[in-house]
Amino acid sequence: MAFGLVSRAGGRLRLDEFAFERVASDAGREEAWLEQARPALAALRGRVKHPGPVVLTLPGHQLLAKHIKTPRVEPAKRARVIRFEAEQSIPYALADVAWDHVASGEGELDLDVLLLAAKLDAVESLCSAVEQAGFPVQRVLPAPLATLGAVQLLPAAKSSSVVLNLGARSTLLLLVGPGRFSVRTIALGGAGLTQQIATAQQCDAADAESIKCSERTAHLAAPAMETYALRLAQEVTRTVLHFRRQSAGETPDRVWLTGGGARLAGLAEFLAARLKVPVERLDALSAIEIGRQPADANAASQALGLVDLLGAAAALLKDGSALADLRPPRLKQQAVSRRRAPWFAAAAVLALGAFLPPVLHHRAVATEARAKAAAIEAELAPLRQREARNRANLAKLAALQPQAAALQGVAARRDRWLALLADLQDRLGKVEDVWLERMQVAADGGAAGAGAPLRITVSGRMLDRANPLSKASPDTYARVKTLLGSITESPFVAAVQGERFDGNQPGILRFDFILVAESTSPL
Repeated sequence: MAFGLVSRAGGRLRLDEFAFERVASDAGREEAWLEQARPALAALRGRVKHPGPVVLTLPGHQLLAKHIKTPRVEPAKRARVIRFEAEQSIPYALADVAWDHVASGEGELDLDVLLLAAKLDAVESLCSAVEQAGFPVQRVLPAPLATLGAVQLLPAAKSSSVVLNLGARSTLLLLVGPGRFSVRTIALGGAGLTQQIATAQQCDAADAESIKCSERTAHLAAPAMETYALRLAQEVTRTVLHFRRQSAGETPDRVWLTGGGARLAGLAEFLAARLKVPVERLDALSAIEIGRQPADANAASQALGLVDLLGAAAALLKDGSALADLRPPRLKQQAVSRRRAPWFAAAAVLALGAFLPPVLHHRAVATEARAKAAAIEAELAPLRQREARNRANLAKLAALQPQAAALQGVAARRDRWLALLADLQDRLGKVEDVWLERMQVAADGGAAGAGAPLRITVSGRMLDRANPLSKASPDTYARVKTLLGSITESPFVAAVQGERFDGNQPGILRFDFILVAESTSPL
């Protein structure tokens, strides 16, 4: 567990303060890890001089990352599309997760979006533990975006490359290319392997029994490292092929290793031999300056483990508004309230100051008005009686107006139905050999509420004269699609949705679709 205070010094980043605490890892119990982390958080709080709002980096094994594609539409529609895709892609109710998205690339017709989600109770527990230690949580940043920020610090790492952040619980694979990136979390951690190697190194060579222990454990650790590296190379190859097939990206020309697992001796050489590309360690610390008193002289020794810390700082200082934030809704609402509080206080003061002069003025005017009101009261009595009669007549008129409006609406809708059917008949006649079998108002036609466009379920068939004894030809499919496209041009139709085609009957192509009526001319 590491804490860093990073600032911008000219065109570079500077690490002004650094503190590091080890936390005992229990790979099988996440809640046990959190309990073990509380003392480490308290120790960090005692060593840190500037415990202001902090940014937490959420590790990859607690994240769900999904790549989706959305059409290039205006931001308001894009937000609705992304929320719909999130409901389909995230295997939990959105109310039970903390989720956000970030653009990961763009094409000519669509936009690549990375969905990031984590279980809400796990994020809430982590944020509560950090806040109880005395660190206000300003943002919860997913680890893939922090690693990406570290990659962007190094000019040599900006070409098409693969970044492997090797953690104890999982491995984060980041495929970076020109203008885009892809992310995958691999359930392959180095906790077990590093434990074997540590056991071999801890054997005391002073006595024969310890020598035997060291030789035996080292003998077991070497094959374990090769097995780990082989599985890692296989996952890298498979993941790169998958992402290239999805986005037509470039072949990576380099692999960068970072994280605690990057310290394993021989791992880089083994991966380079298997993947046939150079493999190097990603040292983000070399791209920043170290302050005069960085609070912990061990920052250099933890360089490979500081990638997410430095990358998060680099990404936030570059463009923090474009990054995903997995804070629980409770913390986001508190942040909004804190930002608005000064404005509310200023508005209250201005409101009080603005009301005082009018109150004094109206008090004087009221005294004069009461004197005049007594003189005018006698003249108003006949007028009040006439006004009462007028109000009664207006009430009767208002009661009749809804009925008149309803009758007018029925007449107008009846004419529009006739016009719609005539328009459909004209368009069917132009295509020929096509007829409608059923038109029915959809069961969910009013699900959107009053005033929503009417939805009509339509079924029909098209005759394939050229192939009466076989399934419908592609030409018939094209004619049906032309018909549907023509229907969308009708002034009474807003859209055609849910098109389905059935060409199993010889010589006949069945089709179904939902006709959404134009809201400006309701049926």
